[in-house]
Amino acid sequence: MPGLDDYAPAVRKVMTLFYVIDTSGSMQGSKIGQVESALEEVMQSLQEISDGSDDAEIKIAVLEFSTGASWITPEPVSPEGYRFKSFEACGVTDLGAACKELDKKLSRNEFLQTSAGAYPPVILLFSDGCPTDNWESGLTALQSNNWFKRSIKIAFAIGEDADKSILARFSGSSETVLDVKNKDQLRLMIEKASVITSVFASHSSSVEAETDPVEISKQLADEVQTQTQEAVAAAAADSSTADWDEEDW
Repeated sequence: MPGLDDYAPAVRKVMTLFYVIDTSGSMQGSKIGQVESALEEVMQSLQEISDGSDDAEIKIAVLEFSTGASWITPEPVSPEGYRFKSFEACGVTDLGAACKELDKKLSRNEFLQTSAGAYPPVILLFSDGCPTDNWESGLTALQSNNWFKRSIKIAFAIGEDADKSILARFSGSSETVLDVKNKDQLRLMIEKASVITSVFASHSSSVEAETDPVEISKQLADEVQTQTQEAVAAAAADSSTADWDEEDW
């Protein structure tokens, strides 16, 4: 009779969480600083979600774009395996280049190559400006990618200069574009979005349903917005942390 050590652990599919981050010159200062801090802080929570899921192992992929686009993670890594990187905000806003990179890596031959298979990914896009390259051709090619079609997508419009109409083209709906008005809200939204989308997407019964991924993304974006507002209200009610400023960057 075999002992407990003779049973191999169940093989889980992989759910990859993609962060697509604008690191152009306009993101200098507290904007990019809050992105760095939030990514560093949320990794432990994501690792706990991954460890506690019977269905999926969560992995992280980080893509930055400014003048061109490049991967911070040469391949998807576990949350605990993500090595914190200080971003250098400079250059222009080549969203089209980012779309082309995503299109290449959203493939079973690239970032979604796993022995157990992969669930549709989550893609979180952050930008504070308007694209400066031929973004339409890059996005058009990406939109024909079947993994992109099935992914959960939420975009974050950072500050007043972000082009929300273009972000909506990427995420699939204006309802999946969230306004970010200050640095504290940005940090909270990154944390809430990372956790909420990962919990949902790492459960097979959720992602295998034949529901429109844009509709799922709308529901999750609304939950991110609600939880962020609740956290802001709680902080404002606490006199020791009540330093929120609607336009504080």
